[in-house]
Amino acid sequence: MAESEKFRPGSLVLAYHGPLVYEAKVLKFHEKGKQFVETGDGKSEPLNLNRIPKFLSESDAYFLHYKGWSSKWDEWVSTERILELNDDNLGLSRELRNARKTAIERLDHSKKDDEGKSTVEKKRRRNDSSDDKDIVSSQSSADTPRSNGPGRKRTKQESRSSYDIMISLRPQLKCLLVDDWEFMTKDHKLVDLEKCTPVKKILDSFYAYKTSTSKMDALDITREAMDGLAIFFDESLSLSLLYRFERLQYSDLLEKDPNVRPSEVYGLEHLLRLLVILPAQISTTTMDAVSINVLMAEVKELLEYIDDNLDGFVGSYMNASPAYDRLAGGQ
Repeated sequence: MAESEKFRPGSLVLAYHGPLVYEAKVLKFHEKGKQFVETGDGKSEPLNLNRIPKFLSESDAYFLHYKGWSSKWDEWVSTERILELNDDNLGLSRELRNARKTAIERLDHSKKDDEGKSTVEKKRRRNDSSDDKDIVSSQSSADTPRSNGPGRKRTKQESRSSYDIMISLRPQLKCLLVDDWEFMTKDHKLVDLEKCTPVKKILDSFYAYKTSTSKMDALDITREAMDGLAIFFDESLSLSLLYRFERLQYSDLLEKDPNVRPSEVYGLEHLLRLLVILPAQISTTTMDAVSINVLMAEVKELLEYIDDNLDGFVGSYMNASPAYDRLAGGQ
């Protein structure tokens, strides 16, 4: 990022927090290699007075306050999580929110239909054997262009035709995502990474399954799609797939192995977080309609496979230690 493109204290921006994008204000800025932190109005303070996460120590970092949020949620973030505050990126923010709202509304309807079930089934909602599929829809429209990155505006000539990009989620997968959100935001639990079935293994397992049902040319498409998802997962994890409470866990992971591939450590819960926002994410790329349709067809089959074999992939959560809770709250 060029010097002129850096956001200074006082700047209004958009920033990823978990899978959504929110308005925020830059309170502080630390430039890589500097021993001070900019605080605005030409002022600065020593670097050692700031608790910048270790995984951000070798890159530019911004200390943000999210608009309308308590200051306890103020946090240091990487450049990759920040978007310029413009109409393009506000459109992306609305699209992500609408996709999540649709998922929650459809889940509410599913819960009403399940009122006659047992308390245990209501709590975990993972024994539902229904074959009905619920749709989470996210639309990409030429009337609402989106940015490909900070400061990047797409012209009308670059905008592509409108597509309806849909992700099919069966009830128990939607319920798993809602449980995941509650564990993170309300219970302050962490996914137990040591007990996860890694994303890479899940994708490879799906490919192995397809070898018994598909022709060779179709397998080539599946292999390419799964490899692409693994790469996209690795690139997206720190950007948009982690809740604030998980970032210390990720920082500790990088400290142990700076070259670690997230797809070889994180599991189903984080993969689902990616897949549910995938339509909005790929709508900002230059992928053509044919490529998008092929990818989404593979994702649809992948989700059906995961749902049919959920017991072998679902992870578990663990309580964070008091020390972790204290440190994570200060990041």
